Amino acid sequence: MATADPPPRPATTGRRAVLRMALGGSAALLLSLRGKCGLAQSRTASDSFNALYNYPPMLGHVVSWHLPVLSNPLDGEPTAYLEKGDVVPIYGAKTFRPAPRAYPHNPVWFDIGSGCVHSSYVVPVREQFQEPVDRIGSGFWAEISVPYTQQHWEPHEGSVGRFQMSYGAVFRVVERADDEQGQAWYRLYEEQNPGGIWWWVHAAHARKIGPEEFAPISPEVPPPHKRIVIDLAAQELVCTEYDAVVFSTRIASGSGYRDSSGELYGFDTPPGEHHVQRKTPARHMIGGPPGTRGFYNLPGVPWCTYFTSGGAAIHGTYWHNDFGRPRSHGCINVTSDAAKWIYRWTTPHLGPGGGYYYYWVPEEEKEAATIIEVRNQAY
Repeated sequence: MATADPPPRPATTGRRAVLRMALGGSAALLLSLRGKCGLAQSRTASDSFNALYNYPPMLGHVVSWHLPVLSNPLDGEPTAYLEKGDVVPIYGAKTFRPAPRAYPHNPVWFDIGSGCVHSSYVVPVREQFQEPVDRIGSGFWAEISVPYTQQHWEPHEGSVGRFQMSYGAVFRVVERADDEQGQAWYRLYEEQNPGGIWWWVHAAHARKIGPEEFAPISPEVPPPHKRIVIDLAAQELVCTEYDAVVFSTRIASGSGYRDSSGELYGFDTPPGEHHVQRKTPARHMIGGPPGTRGFYNLPGVPWCTYFTSGGAAIHGTYWHNDFGRPRSHGCINVTSDAAKWIYRWTTPHLGPGGGYYYYWVPEEEKEAATIIEVRNQAY
């Protein structure tokens, strides 16, 4: 679906000059971002980070607290700090070798104009406002198309809810309502409590996913000749057809977490040969020990391809950009784009369906389900 036209561009000024005006010193940086991105604040449908930053090449959503901004990552003190929920401009990426000691797995830093921030904790995002769909019918799948949008309990600005929905998160839209100001809202299906919770978001912030985006990739290849190999040592996933690599991506596999008493909870990704067991375009994932840093509550996790009965899946990730080292609760974290490709490529192939679905592969289809091999040694 075509996106709505963006707001008019402001009078042209050099992007670096605009950035200095918006983010000039550390105090200006923090104040301007706190005002636009505070976690407790609700976004209106028309708030534009692109307009705030004079339309940079890309935006970044900060997903860690107290993230330092450095003029030289190899030598220097922070000039400012970013906080979780901030949205910043991204003007490019820089590689520093040897990688600073804290980031041996990832030498890439993002240039935000006033300095550099490490890419592991800034998720690249875009801001694409949508034209609301008039007729919802039986519903449709949609993905958040702005850096983040706020969940509301009712379809109006005064009902701010608990969750922020991040760019790339996927939901099933089941209803539209317009408020007194004429703003369109979508109600999202919440599969964890389908009859008891109503979640609303700005319709301008959610892009309808067309049926062509569910179309299978290389369906002519017989299922026995497709295979996924996950290398835990290299933190890499490869997809093969007839033993030739056709796709590869970095991953974040399962790790362990300690609670306040020091007790270790292990969430290793199970090695061995598995096969696709379940698939769903989106899942509200909740788990981990409550009250510990291992607890998680993540709505709209996109493009989930499950491969164990215990719930390990390959899925998209909007809460970090920290690939190349173990850090998940057993799942294989990849970018949302990579997860969508894998979802479409693996068998069985599934279309958009007529409603929310969580497809279990029946016994008679298991032989045609894509093999997923998890290795501890190098590929």
